[in-house]
Amino acid sequence: MMTEGQKSPTERQARRAVRIHVAGGVVMEGNLVVPKTRGIGEILNGKRPFLEFESSNGDKIYISKPSIQTVQMLDYPKPHSGAAA
Repeated sequence: MMTEGQKSPTERQARRAVRIHVAGGVVMEGNLVVPKTRGIGEILNGKRPFLEFESSNGDKIYISKPSIQTVQMLDYPKPHSGAAA
């Protein structure tokens, strides 16, 4: 039986483009690595104390969730305006 936070060996991972603001004014852009079957809100509110993050230069970083002030989704679909230009 798996507990919250454990990954199945066959579980597929997704990368979600984000901009994260952490304590001290540091801003990081890159990708959160999350299971394809779980949403970002579920990961942010889960019991695990760290998020897996890949910076834009490819470095793998684990970010302490209490240090996070905001997470801006960069790959979230924008609403489509029906108005003609």
